[in-house]
Parts: sequence; structure tokens; C-alpha cells
Amino acid sequence: MSNPESLQSSLAVDLIMLASERSSAKRVELLRRVTDAYLDHSGEHSSAEQYFFQEVVSNIIDKIKDGDKAAASAKLATLPELPEGLARKLASDGDIDVARPIIRDYRGLPENVLLDIAKAGSQDHLNIIAGRHLVTPPISDVVVARGDRNVVRTLAANNGAEFSPRGMEELISKAEGDSNLQGLIVARGDLTIGAITKLLPLISDELACRLRGMAVEVDRASILKHLGDWAKDRQKNVERTDALIDRIRKNDLKLDDVVVDLVRTKRLFDSAAVIGSSTGLDRFYIFHILTVGKLDATLLLLRSVNLSWRAADEFLRLRAAKAGLGAFGALPTRLEYEAIDVSAAQRVVRFMNVRRTATAQETPAASLSPGQRTA
Repeated sequence: MSNPESLQSSLAVDLIMLASERSSAKRVELLRRVTDAYLDHSGEHSSAEQYFFQEVVSNIIDKIKDGDKAAASAKLATLPELPEGLARKLASDGDIDVARPIIRDYRGLPENVLLDIAKAGSQDHLNIIAGRHLVTPPISDVVVARGDRNVVRTLAANNGAEFSPRGMEELISKAEGDSNLQGLIVARGDLTIGAITKLLPLISDELACRLRGMAVEVDRASILKHLGDWAKDRQKNVERTDALIDRIRKNDLKLDDVVVDLVRTKRLFDSAAVIGSSTGLDRFYIFHILTVGKLDATLLLLRSVNLSWRAADEFLRLRAAKAGLGAFGALPTRLEYEAIDVSAAQRVVRFMNVRRTATAQETPAASLSPGQRTA
């Protein structure tokens, strides 16, 4: 490793040569050498080298010809690690040929940089973001909101794009009158029942005609049949879940094992129902807390039924993946989870039960008019 004071490593020497070079062609060649050296020394270069690399490369890129600048960006996009300032500078460049390699190919591009570009970039920038190998919900929300027809079609066709409920709703709203976009959305494998319900009124004769041209017959009756089949499957799941709850109460099965099995088959509602059955709280109420409620409340409920860290961790990861909550922040650690006192958590749950019972008893009276209450 080089000395930060003297910068005597081969990489530092190349950087100094690059800074002093005036020929555009030679600058490109030196830039290639520096990039190769930086790549070879990944994880070994000093903080001084990293700083000098960003400063020198940023200045040189501004001075080389446009075609060479795009080629330099493509080379830099292959690096496993790039200074954030340099990555942001290239990805937000007004020349889309310069921005494209970093946005499309650089896997280390921070999400906050992508989000800023999505908020302020051109439609060309948005279109490249929409086609990335992975587009997370915070990014897709912005892309859907700002994107033109071509952008939202690119996003809808991308299997690596993930949508929040709000983003999917916006995408579907933009599909009205756009049979191509409707077809792309229909073909996605991540549609929820809510999304399908919103999409059904938009599936027009135009879409049906286009699908008929591909020798595919689609009508609303067949789609509604699929929805009916889904409802039957949902009812079977409820019955199976009730049977699991009954066996847990009889000590034939362990709560931990049942939750893990349900989570691994991505059955968030059923796993929440099983957990809720051990608290005495209504399953719909508990489902709301466990899936979209505050993380602290979720942890308290999981701890109150003495769920092991193994099961709790898997449940929290499924919650993050399905509900989008906590997916982009740190999940709790085992130490944080096990630091919650089980007895204290159970006392809080008992209080929640009492409060909900009292609220339910007060509701009929509260719904009466003053005259009816005094009659």
C-alpha cells in the first residue's frame, strides 16, 4: 500500500502523469491505464489515492472529446467500486452516451444517486434507469410519476423492476388507453389482487384484438374465473391455517416451525394469522400491525408470543419484501430483538386486548345520536 504523504505507488505516479498530459488521445490512454491500475488495486489503495483518483479523473473527463468521454465512462462502469462523487458526475451527465454506462452497468451506483437522477434527469436518463437489472420501489415510484410513455413501457417490461402499491397504481393509471402498456402489465408476475382489480376495467377491446392477433383469446369472463379460482384457493388457505392454529393450541406443532414454513412459502397473511392466534387479538388487526404497522410494534408482538429469532428474522424479511417497509433500511439485529423483555411484551398485548374490547363495547353507544342515547 502506498504512503498517503508521498503518493509514491505506481497508481499515484500514473495519476500525476494523467493530470499533466495535454494530448486528448494520450489522456484517454493514460485514463485507461489509471482505471486498470485502480481496478487491480481495489481494496488496497489509500484514502489519498482514492481522493486523487476522483479529482484527476473528473478533471480529465471534462477535457477529453465527447466520444472519448463516453468510452471512458464505459470503462469506469466496469469498476467494482467508484468514488460516489465521480459516479454521480458521470451518471447525471447531460450527454446520455456518457451517463448510460454508469446508470446501466455500474452495480455499485448508490440508490440515493439514482433517486436524485430520477427526480431531475431527462426522459433518456429515466428510460435507462427503468431498464436497470434492479429498480427498487423508491426509484420506480419516481420513474412512473415522471416518465413518458416509452419510459413506463420500459419499466413495465422489466422483470427486475419492483413496485410499491402506490407505484403500481400509478403505472396502471397510465395504462388507460395504452394497449401496449396494458399488455406489458398483464404479463407481469407480481400483480396483487388489488392491482388486478384496478386493471380489469382498463382491459379494452383494443387489447383483446391485439391478443387475438397473437392467437390468444382473452375476455373478462375468463379473467373473472381466475379471480374466482384465486378466492377458492384463498379460502382453502384459511381452512389450512385454522387447522394449523388448532394443532399449535393442542401442542401437536410448534409455533416457530409453523411460522417458518409459512414464511418460506411467502404466505404473509397466514403467518400473521398464526402469530395473532397466540395473542388473542383479531387476525385482521394483528395482520395490519405485523405487515404495515410500526416496526417497534411488530417486534413487540413477535416477542410477546416468544417467537425465536430464527422465525422472527425470516418473518421480518418477508414483511420487508412484500410490504416494502424496512426494505431499504437496516432490519433489527438478534441482540435488539432478544433485548425486548418477553413478560413486558405480554403485558402490553394484554393491555391492547382490554383496550380493543372496551372500544368495541363503546362503539354502538357512540354511534347513536344524543337523543337516542338519552331516550
